Amino acid sequence: MLVLAVVVGVAGGYGAILFRYLISLVNHLAFPGGIGLDRLAALPWYWLVLPPALGGLLVGPLIYFFASEAKGHGVPEVMEACTGRGGRIRPRVALVKIMVSAVTIGSGGSAGREGPIVQIGSAVGSSAGQLFGFNSERMKILVATGTAAGIAATFNAPIAGVLFAVEIILGRGSVKTFSPLVVGAVVATVIARYHLGNFPAFQVAPHDLVSAWELPLYVLLGALAAVAGVAFTKGLYAVEDFFNAIPIPDYLKAILGGGLVGIMAIWLPQVMGVGYEHIGRVLTWKKSGLPLDMNFLGFLLLLGGAKIVATSTTIGSGGSGGIFAPSLFIGASLGGAFGVFANLLLPAGLVASPGAYALVAMGALVAATTHAPLTAILIVFELTDQHTIILPLMLACILSHFIATRLSSESIYTLKLVRRGARFTAGAEAEIMSGTPVSALTHKPGRTLQPDTPLDDIIERVLTGEHHQQYVTDRHGRLLGVVTVDTVTGIIRDEKSLRHLLVATDLMQPTPECASPDDTLDTCISVFSHHHVDELPVVDSNQRLIGWISQADAIALYNREVLRRDAVVRFSEGAPGEKYEERVKLTAGEVKSEIRVSGMLLGKSLKQLDLRARFGVVVYAVHNRRRGSRFPDPAEPLVRGDTLVVVGPEDRVAKLRALI
Repeated sequence: MLVLAVVVGVAGGYGAILFRYLISLVNHLAFPGGIGLDRLAALPWYWLVLPPALGGLLVGPLIYFFASEAKGHGVPEVMEACTGRGGRIRPRVALVKIMVSAVTIGSGGSAGREGPIVQIGSAVGSSAGQLFGFNSERMKILVATGTAAGIAATFNAPIAGVLFAVEIILGRGSVKTFSPLVVGAVVATVIARYHLGNFPAFQVAPHDLVSAWELPLYVLLGALAAVAGVAFTKGLYAVEDFFNAIPIPDYLKAILGGGLVGIMAIWLPQVMGVGYEHIGRVLTWKKSGLPLDMNFLGFLLLLGGAKIVATSTTIGSGGSGGIFAPSLFIGASLGGAFGVFANLLLPAGLVASPGAYALVAMGALVAATTHAPLTAILIVFELTDQHTIILPLMLACILSHFIATRLSSESIYTLKLVRRGARFTAGAEAEIMSGTPVSALTHKPGRTLQPDTPLDDIIERVLTGEHHQQYVTDRHGRLLGVVTVDTVTGIIRDEKSLRHLLVATDLMQPTPECASPDDTLDTCISVFSHHHVDELPVVDSNQRLIGWISQADAIALYNREVLRRDAVVRFSEGAPGEKYEERVKLTAGEVKSEIRVSGMLLGKSLKQLDLRARFGVVVYAVHNRRRGSRFPDPAEPLVRGDTLVVVGPEDRVAKLRALI
């Protein structure tokens, strides 16, 4: 793994360098003389509109016909590959992503470099893992190593690269996970420094906390950054929905988006490209000679809002690029405006220059959009090499993250996955709930109530029933509602007077939500918690009642699986050449057994086999002499040499063994 981490680090480092050179090449082809702000301001209007529109003309078909994963900012696709596909990313994604992102950014599209380089580095890591036939756990680590290498090389920020991979891509970390990420980030950074130089992205004069009176100002700035970050997150996907609704082919929408950004650039050329020149000017306020007045304060706020619109338009229309640099741009504009206001309002000896507030707001806005405050703190620190401002930066980032997570539970990355219906969970424990279908715990419905069932029968059924609620169905078995114990006990005193008046229809309540057999337990747990119910009816696509599932059963299964999973895997771990124990008896009539993969199991995933439903056995681990023991990945095909570690009733295990 460490040797491969070096290889991925080299690929990530040179990939970042190649990506930067490609952007520069497209820049000079699209805008002869460069994309500097002074140069752009002197160009005629059509030279600002045409390059991003023509860039969209190239980008749209490349993404549509060759790699749809290359659309947008890239990081959600990497996260989805880690959580849903065992770290598998198509090798062609790296090639397509580097081309379309270079064209998008180089032709003036409003986007950043970090999203593409994350996807490029991750695709390299995934390809290496697939080449060596690694299991999903190792594949995910190599994907994260590519991410860390790409971020480290792009921003000259090795520590932030590692934290980005751990905090955002993997969502968890251990020493075993951490080591390849560090190796990959270090190698990529050394390569980038050798070819590009060892200096921070922004050359900034030292900033410091001028006085303790500034802390309330930084608290307020963190809160404002949280609101701006959530606005950026929501705005990005609102614009994407707008473009999705336009009735033209998807591969033509990027032309429209590029043209709109070009039109904005006629008045505000700062919104084009990555935007580092504007950020640098705001951070070096005195050196840049920017005015310190209310008019410029308004202009900075206008620029921040325009960047949100421009970036949302570029990415939402089908362009390719990251949201990290735009977040820094928006944060610098917001912080600069806040700093101007503070300097105009308060005595000079009590507040720092606007550049200090811009620097802090950059980190706070990244923390708000990504929900990754540690990464935000460290990447701004490494981008500017400013340790003297670290206390206000930490305060504002943590506060911004806290407020942003209250305003929106999803980050700018995970919201894209949630909108697709995916769930972003990490860790073996989370996989227990997300990998277990409702059908595994569904109880048969038993005898149901009819709409005209009289009160006497309802009371008897409720008092003698084994669960909290009785289900009312029509003659076709479709669920109409539920009658709960609480409803019946509320009228039981008046039962004699109401006996001939009330039937099931009068007492039933609509069900807050139903589960389907294909839902997973994490979905049910969310419903249990949100609606404060103990049971959920399970229905098919025609609303016919199949059964019911209880919260107690779901929690019991989770507790049991967490306690037993590690124990079974440790029990099954063996040194190479060590003889396996074929079958070990457990309590309650169950056995732990090792079943070598062959026959009907070969080449299929555990999700396809669904052994729990078909045979009543649970797969706790997959062992391979070459790869060792690992937690099962439901989507990973089983290969020759794998051995399943299963637990289940002895007769069921024997039945499974007989079929292979």
